[in-house]
Amino acid sequence: MKKYIIIGKTSQETAASMLNKPQNRREMVEPLVKSFNTKFCEFLYLNSPDFDFMCVIEGESDKDIASACNLIYASGSFSMINWFRAFESSEWKEVYEIASKNMANYVSAKQAAEN
Repeated sequence: MKKYIIIGKTSQETAASMLNKPQNRREMVEPLVKSFNTKFCEFLYLNSPDFDFMCVIEGESDKDIASACNLIYASGSFSMINWFRAFESSEWKEVYEIASKNMANYVSAKQAAEN
């Protein structure tokens, strides 16, 4: 399974709801996550002014993660939510190996202008 990092800023409405009835949101959101054939690795709240939520999820496809994030954003629970594909070090090496093999086929704008 692929790893993804999701960061977000919870909405004022979510903060007010949590004040009125404190909840363990991981437990509440777990069924949704499972419905997208994904699973939580980490589920964290942060004290950053830019984003106050971060999770690491394992999933099968970018489409599943994008769909889940769009659904969550549309709910109004977050004022901002973004997701990123995360790579293990060995996977990142493979990415550069592919780029290295194909490097001879690339012509930069600067090289083209010099010819």
